[in-house]
Amino acid sequence: MSTTPAPQQEGKQKATGTRLLALGAGLIAIGVVLLLILSGDSGTTKGIGVAFLVLGALPAIAGAVLIFSAAISGRSRKGKPFA
Repeated sequence: MSTTPAPQQEGKQKATGTRLLALGAGLIAIGVVLLLILSGDSGTTKGIGVAFLVLGALPAIAGAVLIFSAAISGRSRKGKPFA
């Protein structure tokens, strides 16, 4: 039994990672815009922007990890060193 995924599974991982990264980037962009637009002195208005930033960071990190995992799996399958 192989320990590395097949090439088509790597492609699926990259595709899912790209979608998650794009979703996270969109939410982060919304958070930055809200921070700039709602730049009042109130903590509540800044909290909305920060909340979007945090909610965007989660899928962005998960997407980056999936893309990195697919790249490592591809290198392992080809017999190339990791470092």
